[in-house]
Amino acid sequence: MSDKRLNNTIFLMFLVTENYKRAHALSNKDFLKLDQQFAILNYIAECPDIFDSMTGQEITKEIDQYVSAV
Repeated sequence: MSDKRLNNTIFLMFLVTENYKRAHALSNKDFLKLDQQFAILNYIAECPDIFDSMTGQEITKEIDQYVSAV
């Protein structure tokens, strides 16, 4: 993975995390518990292109669907 792609992926992980926490009023600790259970950050890292052009609502919906499917 190129440095540019890696940096973009890390940035998307941050954006998705912050958006999801805000949408569900989660603390960092609460989000990390969810991540341990459902590997949310790994999901984002595996397919960052999915999140690249999504709105905040779409991001939340995508993560909610992923969590409910796991």
